[in-house]
Amino acid sequence: MLVGTKEVAQLLGVSRDRVRRLLLDGRVHGAYKISNVWVIPLKDGMPVITKGTRGPKPTWKARGREVMTCIHVNRTRISQNYKQGLNLPVLSVKHGSSNQYGYEVEVAGPCRVVYRPDQPKDCGAKVWIETLSPVWVA
Repeated sequence: MLVGTKEVAQLLGVSRDRVRRLLLDGRVHGAYKISNVWVIPLKDGMPVITKGTRGPKPTWKARGREVMTCIHVNRTRISQNYKQGLNLPVLSVKHGSSNQYGYEVEVAGPCRVVYRPDQPKDCGAKVWIETLSPVWVA
């Protein structure tokens, strides 16, 4: 079916001037001009229009980086328990910026044990466990 700019404007819900601009930019597939009248073919009841190259680009939300959970034994707490006769939890679980202490840690998935005496953690740990799996602290 072939229609004019008025019908296409109604179908697209835009003004006739906008349809003319699309035609002049060559973005309407199969459209041609007979003297001073545009003839536009319809496919499935609508004109086929290519996307423009201007305007705002889509911004996709960047996927969050997975945060490594680090588990180690806090030697300072062990010495406090020994010297002061306390029973403080000594297992330290660091996830992101949070630090949680516990008596027991369960890792629900793969993990690895790391020993780096020449590159200790900021807290001084030379041996720790790293995992991306969920961790439960008791």
